Amino acid sequence: MPKAIEDKRKEYVAYGEDNDYYSFLIDSYMHSATNNAAIRSISDNIYGEGICIEGKEKASKEVKELRSFINHRDLKRIIQERKMLGQAAIQVIYSKAGNDRKVVKVKHFPIHTLRPEKMDSEGVIAAYYYHPNWSEKKRSDKLKRIPTFGNSTEKIELYILRPYVSGYDYFSPVDYSGALPYTSIENEISDYLLNETKNSFSGTKVINFNNGVPDVEARDLITRDVKAKLTGSRGQKMIVAFNENAESKTTVEDISLNDAPAHYEYLSNEAMSKILVGHRITSPMLLGIKDGGNGLASNADEIKNASQLFQSTVINSYQDEILDALTDIMELNGEVPEMYFITSQPIEFTSNDQEAEVSDDKENEAPVEESEAKKEDDTKLYSHEGLTVDPKFIKDALELYKASK
Repeated sequence: MPKAIEDKRKEYVAYGEDNDYYSFLIDSYMHSATNNAAIRSISDNIYGEGICIEGKEKASKEVKELRSFINHRDLKRIIQERKMLGQAAIQVIYSKAGNDRKVVKVKHFPIHTLRPEKMDSEGVIAAYYYHPNWSEKKRSDKLKRIPTFGNSTEKIELYILRPYVSGYDYFSPVDYSGALPYTSIENEISDYLLNETKNSFSGTKVINFNNGVPDVEARDLITRDVKAKLTGSRGQKMIVAFNENAESKTTVEDISLNDAPAHYEYLSNEAMSKILVGHRITSPMLLGIKDGGNGLASNADEIKNASQLFQSTVINSYQDEILDALTDIMELNGEVPEMYFITSQPIEFTSNDQEAEVSDDKENEAPVEESEAKKEDDTKLYSHEGLTVDPKFIKDALELYKASK
C-alpha cells in the first residue's frame, strides 16, 4: 500500500515513494482485462441513465437545468475516477470571487494531477497543488495552488470526493486494494503468453558455465545479467556465448513445465476470481462473463438476484456518496431538490413473468370440442370468489330437503 510522504522542503504531500501511485492504478486498469471490465461495469451502473429529480420527468425544465449544472460527461468522469482511483475531484465554479457568490457550474477535475497541501493544526486540507505530470516534475516548475471547497473566497474551488479510511489522512486507498496483486498477475500472464507465442514455447532452463568458477562478485554480476535478459514475462529466448574451447562451452538444459496449459488456466481463473471478489461483483454474469455451460436463459434468475444484490450492496452506496457531495455544493445556492440516479438493469425484468407463463400454458393447451366444453361447463358452478361446486351435490341436497319436509 502506498504511503503519504511529507517532506519539510515541499509544500505538498507525495503519493507513494515516487509520488506516482495514481499511474500504477491507471496501469492496473489498462492492463488487466477483468479489472478493466469490473471498473467500467460498476461505473456504468452507478451512472445508470443519469441524474434526475424526485417527482420530475427527465424532459422537465428542472432536470434539464440540473444536467446543465453538471453535464453527463463530467459526471461520468467523476464516477469513474472515484471507482478507479479511490477518490475524485469536483471543480466548483462560482459566479464571482468574494463572499456574496453563487455556484454556477461544477465540472470534473483529474485527481491524478493533484497533490494535497499539508494539513493545518485542525486537520484541514486547505488546498491542492496542480501539475499536469508529477512524474516529470522539475524543481523549477511552479505549482498552481487551488483552494478546497469552503476554505476560500476565490472563484474556483475543489470539492474532493474522498471517503474516510482509518489511518489515511491525505489519500484514500481504492476499495479493491486487496485485488491489486491479482491485476498484476493477469498483466504478467498475458505478457508472458504473448512473448511465448512470438518467440516459441519453451520450459525452464538451467545454464551451466563450464570454464571455471569465478569469484563471488563476478558470479553475482553474471547471474544478474543472465536473469535480467532471460527471465520475466519479456525475457529473451536466445543466448550468445563465447568460449575458450569446446570442452568449456556453456551448456543449457531444459526443465519442462508439466501441464503448462492447466497451470496458466488455474492462475488466470484464480486472478479473475479474486479481482471479482475485490470489486464485490456478486456474479460474473453482470460483466457479461458467461458462467457455466448453460445458456443465458437458464441463468436469468441468477442475473436478476445478483443484480438486485449488487445494486443494494455496492451501487447504492456510491450513488449516495455522489449525491451527498452535489447536495453540499448546491446548498450554497439555497434549497436543494431531492435527487436520484435513474437505475439501469442489465436485463429488463418484468413483473408479469407469471402471467406470461400462464398465457403460454393456455396457448399450448390442446383444443377442446364445443360439446365437451359445454358439458364441462354444466358440471361446475363458478362463484365470484373463483370456487367451484358440483351441481349433483346441490340436486341431492334439494331432494333431501323435500323428503324431510
